Amino acid sequence: MFNAVRLNKASQQIVSQIRALIFEGRLSPGDKLPSESALLAQFHVSKQTLKEALRALEYMGLIDMRKGVTGGAFIVEVDTAVIREVLANFLYFKNLSIRNLSEVRKIVEPYAAGMAARSISEKDLQTLGDLVKSSKRRQESRTYSTEITNVDLEFHRVIANGTNNPILVLMVDFVETVMADLKKVVKPGAAFAAEVLRAHENIYEAIAAKDEERAASEMQKHILDVEENLAKLEKKVELWKGLKE
Repeated sequence: MFNAVRLNKASQQIVSQIRALIFEGRLSPGDKLPSESALLAQFHVSKQTLKEALRALEYMGLIDMRKGVTGGAFIVEVDTAVIREVLANFLYFKNLSIRNLSEVRKIVEPYAAGMAARSISEKDLQTLGDLVKSSKRRQESRTYSTEITNVDLEFHRVIANGTNNPILVLMVDFVETVMADLKKVVKPGAAFAAEVLRAHENIYEAIAAKDEERAASEMQKHILDVEENLAKLEKKVELWKGLKE
């Protein structure tokens, strides 16, 4: 199954071979990798090198190391949360701004909304409607809470899921999660939440009507409005930080 690897960066080469087999479909979730002795013989590496490679694969979320008589290294489907955290660990050091995220949202999410209007399942459409209703109930408190942020995040995730495109799902999930984190910093108020709710209602209605053009247009307008409002709050936070310093 595997080829012997060169000593230079041997653990990385092991990771690359296993990833390639997963991509080719020769390894699938639930499959068990050969035993340690078999892997050592095939890769021609030391136990330490093999362990480094397996630890890296486990960190990536590609394998699950199980103990016991029936244990071993098993291929698993990577959880979206794992990918999101890896990307976040990199980008959170890049001083992300509202405008950085909005630029990506304007490219991806209107298209996703249009695609969802064409292909969303009845189950996901029902979920969208339920999320809008949930937002309405939560806004009775007239405050912008973490719960509302989470509902807003899920609304965009469900739309992305309605495209049936796993790449779009991952992109929207990550960008919206980072946006939710930024909202916790700039702390938008009840007026902002009310605007978001109106926008989500319009987007939902367009998707429910299977109006691709309107769904994309409503999403574009929503993203522009959010960008404008949050950018103002972002400046206030930066000014406050400057005064404290």
